[in-house]
Amino acid sequence: MNADVLKGFFEGRVPAAEIAREAARAETLWNEGTHDALTADLTAEFPVRPAHLVALCDAVTKGEVKPCQLEVLASVLVRSEKFMWDPRSREGALVSRVIYAWEAPEINYLLTVATMAKFRRLLLTGEDRFDNADWSEEPGPR
Repeated sequence: MNADVLKGFFEGRVPAAEIAREAARAETLWNEGTHDALTADLTAEFPVRPAHLVALCDAVTKGEVKPCQLEVLASVLVRSEKFMWDPRSREGALVSRVIYAWEAPEINYLLTVATMAKFRRLLLTGEDRFDNADWSEEPGPR
């Protein structure tokens, strides 16, 4: 996936439908054995804020992006050397927590329209409203 498309979405220049198309293309490559969804990185750093991820939550809720596509989008954010957040800050910690949860849903929360409301709330308020039903696997000691 071209990281500039995701940046464009965050900036309001690219519609959610384009993000969904890019994520689908990246997912196809991923399924064919390419384990890096990032095909082209940004040329300059871009600070990722909770509001950017809230926009993705909203796109999922509106049906513009499939919940499962967040895994690919999170992978792009993690693998990019230009998307930045500071996990030591409150905002950065929220961004980090959500991105890493989206990147590995098999060991974290389910990626569904229902959990998007909880991710959105977490990003906006810091309030964790997840419960046992939101886990991808049977919860053990966490």
